[in-house]
Amino acid sequence: MTDAYTAGHETITSLPALILPTLTLRCPECHHPGLDGAAGELVCAGCGARFPVDARTGVAALLARRSGTEQKADIRAWWGDLYEQLYGPTDRSLTPESLEALLSETEDLFRRRRLLPVVEMPLAELRGKQVLEIGPGGGAHSCLFKRHGAQVTAVDITPERAMSTAFKLSLIKGGEGRAFNADAENLPFADASFDIVYSNGVLHHSADTDRTLAEVHRVLKPGGRAVLMLYSRHSAVYWGTIVPRGLVSGEMFRWPEPEWIGRVTEGKPKFGQTRNPFTRVYSEAELRRTLAAFTMVSLRKNSFQFDNFAIPRLTQLRVAVLKALGYRPHPGALLVYGGADFVPETALELWLGRHMGFAWNIVVEKPQ
Repeated sequence: MTDAYTAGHETITSLPALILPTLTLRCPECHHPGLDGAAGELVCAGCGARFPVDARTGVAALLARRSGTEQKADIRAWWGDLYEQLYGPTDRSLTPESLEALLSETEDLFRRRRLLPVVEMPLAELRGKQVLEIGPGGGAHSCLFKRHGAQVTAVDITPERAMSTAFKLSLIKGGEGRAFNADAENLPFADASFDIVYSNGVLHHSADTDRTLAEVHRVLKPGGRAVLMLYSRHSAVYWGTIVPRGLVSGEMFRWPEPEWIGRVTEGKPKFGQTRNPFTRVYSEAELRRTLAAFTMVSLRKNSFQFDNFAIPRLTQLRVAVLKALGYRPHPGALLVYGGADFVPETALELWLGRHMGFAWNIVVEKPQ
C-alpha cells in the first residue's frame, strides 16, 4: 500500500523532521516527554518503547499496546476499508498541481455548503498557528490548513489514512505538515501543544469519545480552541434514516446505542467484513454536558438534504431532479467524497439544515 503514496515521489518525512522544536512528542506508552530518532524508529528515553517509522512515507506509528484491542482493530479495519473505497483511487493519480487545483475546488464546495472548515475554522488567521487535526480522512482538510499557513499535525488510528494524509501534505509547497498513526484516546503530544484542535465528524466514532475529548482538552494551550463536528440526535438523518434502519434490521435491539447506530451508518464494507463499530449522536443538552470542561464559544447546526430519509433511490431522485432544475455536481467532491456525483445543498436545504441538520458545528475554548 505504501507504494501507492510514494510512487514517483521522494520520502515524505525524514526522521529528523519528526523531532520538531515546535512540537514535543510524548511516549504513548509511559507518557515520558520526548522521543529520540533512531534507524527507522522513535525510541522513548523513559521506558525504552520503540515505535516504527515507515521508511518511505515517514509516518510514525505512535500506538501504545493498550491501543491493540479488538475494538480498535475493528475501527482500523472499517475505516481502512472505507479509505480504499473513497480515497485510494484518487491518491494514486495525484500530483502537486492536481492537488492544488482540487483544493481550490474543495474550498469552494465547503463555502457553498457552509461547512465547519470554512465557517468555524479561522482560515485567514491560521498562519503560524499549531493546528492538530484528529481523523483527517484522506487529508484534504489538513492540506487546506497548511495552504493557509498553519503548522499542521494530523493523527489517525487507521494507517492508510495517516499515510494518505502524509502523502498529500508532502505535495503542498511550503509550511509544515506531518501525520502520525496514533490513537485519539491517547495522543502522543505534550500538554498544551496546540493553538487549535480540529476534528470533523470523527470523535463520535471512537470507542471512548469522552476520553478523546479529555485528550483534546489536555493538548490545547490555555485559551486554545477546539473546532469540532459531532452528529445531532434531533435531525432528519437520525429520525428519518437511522432509527428506521435500526428498527427494520433489528440492530437496535441487539447492541448498545453507539454500536447499533454504527452498524447502520457510514456505508458497507467492500474489501472486508467489518462494519462501522461506533457512531454516537448528541442532543444539545447531551452535547453541552459532554463538553462541560470547555467554554462554549459557538454552536451551529447544518447538513440537511432532501434524501435524508430511508426511502429507496431517494438520493438518485434528488440528484436527478436538481440536475433537471439546472444544478450541477461539484468537482470539489472528488477529494473529500471520493468523486461521488454530489450536488451541493440548495438554498432551501441550507435553511432547513439550521433546524434539522445532522451536524453540530462546535467551537469551544479551553479556559485560561
